[in-house]
Amino acid sequence: MALIFLIVFCNALSRYLFGDSLAWGGQIPVFLGVYGVMFGMAVAYIQDRHVRLGIIVDFIPEKPKRMLFMVVDLSVVVIGVLMSWSGYLFMTSRGSMRISGMIDLANSLQALTGVSALKSLATMAPYQFAIVLGGAMLAIAAILKFIERLGKALGNEGNSAPAREVS
Repeated sequence: MALIFLIVFCNALSRYLFGDSLAWGGQIPVFLGVYGVMFGMAVAYIQDRHVRLGIIVDFIPEKPKRMLFMVVDLSVVVIGVLMSWSGYLFMTSRGSMRISGMIDLANSLQALTGVSALKSLATMAPYQFAIVLGGAMLAIAAILKFIERLGKALGNEGNSAPAREVS
């Protein structure tokens, strides 16, 4: 987010001081924002800080609530995999579309480094890959959350009966 702010700030400053802004200065913050949302989505899920209908969930007793959350975790795994697959299909079908504001930057980076793969920065593929990555991270976060909830559920059920003393 700091990088997005810095690019937008420098681009605005350049526009007011020099009367012109960088062509890629409007594009990169958008793409960085998409990646930021994807990372944030996975982090929010793993921390259990995502949006939920608390007013409904709060009235459910504890044991059914745990089971509901575990079903949701498994559902989110499926959603993450489908999101990743959908992003992959989107990337392969439309990833070659060129971004006019990024062509000069990609050509400059390629000329500067000699790495021809940097020319792909002028296409939609690297930015559509955010959907693939986001779906995969969401699925992994949901798997980890499911394992955590399952461990707590098994741990609580195992500890619910008082220990018996063997004589």
